[in-house]
Amino acid sequence: MLHPETSPGRGHLLAVLLALLGTAWAEVWPPQLQEQAPMAGALNRKESFLLLSLHNRLRSWVQPPAADMRRLDWSDSLAQLAQARAALCGTPTPSLASGLWRTLQVGWNMQLLPAGLASFVEVVSLWFAEGQRYSHAAGECARNATCTHYMQLVWATSSQLGCGRHLCSAGQAAIEAFVCAYSPRGNWEVNGKTIVPYKKGAWCSLCTASVSGCFKAWDHAGGLCEVPRNPCRMSCQNHGRLNISTCHCHCPPGYTGRYCQVRCSLQCVHGRFREEECSCVCDIGYGGAQCATKVHFPFHTCDLRIDGDCFMVSSEADTYYRARMKCQVTVTPSFLGTP
Repeated sequence: MLHPETSPGRGHLLAVLLALLGTAWAEVWPPQLQEQAPMAGALNRKESFLLLSLHNRLRSWVQPPAADMRRLDWSDSLAQLAQARAALCGTPTPSLASGLWRTLQVGWNMQLLPAGLASFVEVVSLWFAEGQRYSHAAGECARNATCTHYMQLVWATSSQLGCGRHLCSAGQAAIEAFVCAYSPRGNWEVNGKTIVPYKKGAWCSLCTASVSGCFKAWDHAGGLCEVPRNPCRMSCQNHGRLNISTCHCHCPPGYTGRYCQVRCSLQCVHGRFREEECSCVCDIGYGGAQCATKVHFPFHTCDLRIDGDCFMVSSEADTYYRARMKCQVTVTPSFLGTP
């Protein structure tokens, strides 16, 4: 478990304040994800990166190990929502009280603390520390304890994160609001009881097909499910599909080449088009690149020359390339001018 870089006395004080203030929630808010201008006091890129890295690191440290834990990615839209929520400074809104919003796919962790008492990294670490009071086997938190922040933080299916912070004034005292938004949200209930946040098992052993990759950074204890990376280091053009197992592009009709970069404008007059080779398979009695040439039996034309010798293409060979390969394999040394 990651421990904040604070003195023992300060860490104890933070834990006591979290218990006494009672101003932290994991709840749902309407995901109005329209693009907005950056807000005053929003987290900078470095702070966002640190919080995202911390979340993924903590998610890799859960015990028992998680078999289906998703890797979180940063969402600027969620960060804007979190910043707007932090600016409310804990003030409830009608939309939050409405049961309609409970069905939406954004979950929240929020904390109000005296300004300067803790950094955002320390607050997230304290959320994770709630896991010490949570029993995964029993699927419940200890009596009179709070585990909702921990459960949202390590909810396996949550895949996007955005956080915000705001300095509030409350009378003579200054209060700091820390907010993180997660999508899809966690803390789902079945028959009035919150289900466990993840499935236990070997790391990445229950990743779904769409997130079959297993991400593990140097400071991670276990792996996190992610969208598989491209091991081929290539991409297909013109809407071709890359098979990452064979590193081969499956080209749409009309395109060929390793990257589907060649447009086939070939028209087969008397034959059929072979997409994978961008060539024509001619009907019997026709030849040429477009199967437009009438060929009379016996064949007197030279379909292939090797070292000056003339070879005729059998009608059994469906393409020029395969005919050439067959001729090169079956031709005897005497034809090649060797003694």
